[in-house]
Amino acid sequence: MKLEQFLQSLLLTGSVVVLVITPVKSEEVRGINQRLRISEVNLPPKSIQRLVQSPTPNAQPANVVEITAIKVNPTDKAVEVILETPKGTQLQVLPKSEGNSYIVDIPNAQLLLPSENTFCQDNPVVGITAVTVTNQDATTIRMMVVGGAGIPTVEIFDSQEGLIFGFTSTVSSTQQPQTPQTPQVPTANQPEKPSSATDKPIEIVVTGEEDGYRIPNATTATGTDTPLQNIPQAIQVIPQQVLKDQQVTNLDEAVRNVSGVVADSFEGRGYRFNIRGFAGAPVLRDGFRPFGLSGNQDSQGQSFAEIANINCIEVLKEPASILFGQIEPGGAVNVITKKPLEQPFYETEFQVGSGGLVRPQIDVSGPLTSDKSVLYRLNALYLHDDTFRNFDTDIQRFFVAPALTWKIGDPFTVIGSISITF
Repeated sequence: MKLEQFLQSLLLTGSVVVLVITPVKSEEVRGINQRLRISEVNLPPKSIQRLVQSPTPNAQPANVVEITAIKVNPTDKAVEVILETPKGTQLQVLPKSEGNSYIVDIPNAQLLLPSENTFCQDNPVVGITAVTVTNQDATTIRMMVVGGAGIPTVEIFDSQEGLIFGFTSTVSSTQQPQTPQTPQVPTANQPEKPSSATDKPIEIVVTGEEDGYRIPNATTATGTDTPLQNIPQAIQVIPQQVLKDQQVTNLDEAVRNVSGVVADSFEGRGYRFNIRGFAGAPVLRDGFRPFGLSGNQDSQGQSFAEIANINCIEVLKEPASILFGQIEPGGAVNVITKKPLEQPFYETEFQVGSGGLVRPQIDVSGPLTSDKSVLYRLNALYLHDDTFRNFDTDIQRFFVAPALTWKIGDPFTVIGSISITF
């Protein structure tokens, strides 16, 4: 009897547990089904159009140059086409030719004209039938110039207005005149294919003047006027234009333009040069050691070199004992003096400065004979400069350097010069 009651109680307890646990399991399953339901999940876009960010309307790339106006000016030769922009030097020109048309693509520009973004002018001059400038795409413009009898020749210039194209019509007496072609304005959707067979290079001529800072030849390392690129030694040249622009009055001020050279000055009474760490580099005059009445000397016997009659300074930064005998392995400072000129030359200069500096000088040159076989040159100056030490004598110096050239016969020339400092 007790066993039967115990079984009934156990069965009743198991039923209650099943009723309690079953709803809980059904809720958990329903929650899992809700999280895995595909219709309720926000899937990422599958179309590539949604992934591409739409461009901002009317936005121009940062490197695109805006052309605000176009001018067509007839000239004596033919016609000038001016693309007005403050950034004319930044335009990239890609020329080509097709038939009688000269075509220029500029891949970093856009037309922004007040009226419309297309420019066209027919028959600006005789021999040029049309000039057309249009926007090829968002970053490229195309200029087409059609010639009547042939492809026009072009010259490109840069100015403050912008980029200038100078077109000249090609007129040939043997060539029959052709019917003017109507310029075809290409569109962005149908670009014209370039023809490599008819492409012709353009010639750009750049003219300039020498500024006096470039000296191509030197004589220190070889004893002859040799191009620097053919000399295996390291040579640096200080031209006369640098001495004038810097208003140099002492040799130590001039050699500051040379790397690896340190100059010690004894208050205008002498110099001592260290080249590449070697002290006592000599000062040469036209490749020779000065002697006689050449000026003051310092403790190492270095001669004083005046700037008044110096044409340029050549610094040799190599061992050169084979050329100049006993010499420090660091190199040498070679002063090249001024030579007489065939044409009359007259120059005077007056310098004043702090510390009581007074430095007038003259430089005259020219021929002494009618056939210019005898030439002369004279450099002279007076220098007064107060020293920074009290109770010391001020620096006063007179310098005279006459030079004479006698042309015996081509190529024989005798040059004699002397410099006196007192």
